[in-house]
Amino acid sequence: MKERGGMFYGWWIVGATFTVLFIGLCSGFYTVSVFLEPIEQTFGWNRTRISLGFTIAALLVGLLSPVVGIAVARLGARAVQLFGALVTGFGLILASFIQTLWQYYIIYIVVAVGLASVSLVPSQTVISHWFEKRRGTAMGIIMTGIGLGGMAMVFIASMMNEAYGWRWAYRFLGILVLAVVVPVILLVIRNRPEDMGLVPDGVSATDTESSGATVTASFTVKEAFRTLPFHLTCLVMVLFSIILGGLTMHAIALFRSYGVAEANTLWSITLGVSVAGRIIFGSLADKLSKKLLLGACWLLHILGFWSIIMASGNSSLVWGFVVCYGLALGSFVTLLPLFVAERFGVEHFSKLIGMVGLFQVIGLAVGSVLLGRIYDATASYAQGVSILLGISVISFLITVIIARPKQHRAVYPTAGS
Repeated sequence: MKERGGMFYGWWIVGATFTVLFIGLCSGFYTVSVFLEPIEQTFGWNRTRISLGFTIAALLVGLLSPVVGIAVARLGARAVQLFGALVTGFGLILASFIQTLWQYYIIYIVVAVGLASVSLVPSQTVISHWFEKRRGTAMGIIMTGIGLGGMAMVFIASMMNEAYGWRWAYRFLGILVLAVVVPVILLVIRNRPEDMGLVPDGVSATDTESSGATVTASFTVKEAFRTLPFHLTCLVMVLFSIILGGLTMHAIALFRSYGVAEANTLWSITLGVSVAGRIIFGSLADKLSKKLLLGACWLLHILGFWSIIMASGNSSLVWGFVVCYGLALGSFVTLLPLFVAERFGVEHFSKLIGMVGLFQVIGLAVGSVLLGRIYDATASYAQGVSILLGISVISFLITVIIARPKQHRAVYPTAGS
């Protein structure tokens, strides 16, 4: 079987993986900010304590990333994604029954196990196996699932919360994961093109050779850890995740602190704008230097945080943040796995990207608590935003100095330098 519906089956994989991320990941990750204030009002817990639930979950997701990478290498992405969808769905349903703070923490631990298994490590591994020449485009498309899914799931959770309360919002999200994501994984996802008698991109080995493309020699995790570029890549991930963790937990409250009435809608739009970043930068990554594009990503971060700092005197400037950070978020999450695959190869990709995810946990954990603590201490997010701006500047400078690993330098003649 070489085609389904007259096209390369890899594009069906792209559509299925898009759906898995759209619902499976976003229902449990981006919606946490929707539940922050309702849970605070219901139980009287302060934002630092509530943020700690997300911090614990983020910590576990990161710690499990290498384990998920190993599981994907041994069991295949499909089995890991199926497990993750089941755990995420039932975990979100259980979240609707919490009555105490310790129950809240335990449920988010359960959800974290599901999210680690259903999200980026298996999804990016599948795409890396099914595509070579069109990997950037394919990766950009599936990562739009996170942008669109974040926008849609925040909107749905907000509507359900306003209409029926936060408990029914959790239940609806859990049922949605079980009813849609589980069947998609079972019916469509396949681990490698070779499993169906196909080859990456749907082209023959002869076509690949005649194109003049060269293949990156693959690093094992141990080999990668011996290189400075891998260390710097992990550091950039940590810094990005501090920003992501803080904003994921506090974005809606942050917007309200600047006098924005429709804060939920504005955060949804930010995630929607990130879709453009994923598509644009994913397509560009098939042609241009991924390092150059990562640098542009950090410049967008800088412009975004500068805009929101200036918004203290003019709340309309918050829209500058929405556009710049939305594009930056979308571009980074698309470019980083492509950067890792380009610099360190795809043979051990699931383990490598899983190891990078382990470092991500540091940033996610720090970011959510950092902004919460600053707000509790000062009743303002101003200092927190200034810190995020400084982190963006540092990250840009680090990206500029990342070189290719000294071993295995010659790769991708047009897009990889």
